[in-house]
Amino acid sequence: MVDPNDDPIELVSSGHDAWRERFAAERDRVRETLHDAALESALERVEHVGSTAVPGLPAKDIVDLDVVVADDAVASVSRTLETELGGTRMENSDEWHPLFRRENGQRFNDHVFAASADGWRISVVTRDVLASRPDLREEYAALKRDLAGGTDDLTEYSVGKTAFVERVLEIARTDEALSFAFEVPTVE
Repeated sequence: MVDPNDDPIELVSSGHDAWRERFAAERDRVRETLHDAALESALERVEHVGSTAVPGLPAKDIVDLDVVVADDAVASVSRTLETELGGTRMENSDEWHPLFRRENGQRFNDHVFAASADGWRISVVTRDVLASRPDLREEYAALKRDLAGGTDDLTEYSVGKTAFVERVLEIARTDEALSFAFEVPTVE
């Protein structure tokens, strides 16, 4: 059992290349598992998101994946991943079931999202804007350090980043140099 609150809120220097490799291995495990369970047709995309997906950004040593599936497949996909890969699954809503896992000492958060959910879009937009804007990336790193230094509560840490993410999404909606294959959502 993996409890998302077990690990301290500790930021490490960017290990982007290693995190990309770990993401790729986890993505492949997810795809193979869904293939073996005859659920591969439900899978729409797997995205590396969160701070480990942004070059040069300090992060908690936890690789986040958004596993985007058909709207009616969230429960079956998340249960299958939990059963076959292990970890602790939560049912946050009908459209989002996170699965907290460890594989070979690496923590993973596999977020199973319905394709129609905004959650995965927020993650993708935030990742892409931070990757393209060094000024925002530096500001976000400073915010994360301040929050991590002031709390051990994961919810408080996450909520403390909400206003910044809202600003990033507004920038994504208004900056003509940025484009996405979907409408940029607002924070839920």
